Amino acid sequence: FELISHAGEWRLALSLLATGVIAVVVLSSGGGSPKKSASSTSATTTTASGKTHSTSSHKKSTKTAKSSAPATSPAETIVTVLNGTEKAGLAHSISGQLQQRGYSQAAALSGQPAGTHPLTVVQYAPGHQAEAEGVAHTLGVTEVQHLEAAVAAMAGSAKVVVIVGADKATTVP
Repeated sequence: FELISHAGEWRLALSLLATGVIAVVVLSSGGGSPKKSASSTSATTTTASGKTHSTSSHKKSTKTAKSSAPATSPAETIVTVLNGTEKAGLAHSISGQLQQRGYSQAAALSGQPAGTHPLTVVQYAPGHQAEAEGVAHTLGVTEVQHLEAAVAAMAGSAKVVVIVGADKATTVP
């Protein structure tokens, strides 16, 4: 500020600096609200000649909340059910339950994913989380996660995969 020597110019410089700081704060605090919001900033500056200038800006931002409703109906959702336990026929029982509840394209596949599976898990391909959450809700499952590559290789074209765990082995006849 060595070049600014007049008191009016100092006020102008400080006013512009304050306006810039306010603008940065307002623009960077976008927040996570799903509602429409409006923000405005205004500043009054005085020039060296004593004239007053007012500036203002108004910005409207719109953010939408993600819908938790399934993207497709249960009848349109392709679900593969894999048995993650040693209990024979468990995947077939669970796919039958899903079919009775509207998931007409639920099918049990033979083959067992690697590892131990104490809990039943619903996995989904990108863009199919809502369908997976619907399947999980139908089965009373709390674990919903991204589809693992090894499981995807077993599941074929299904975008939602249920890996039945030991928790269901005790409740399914």
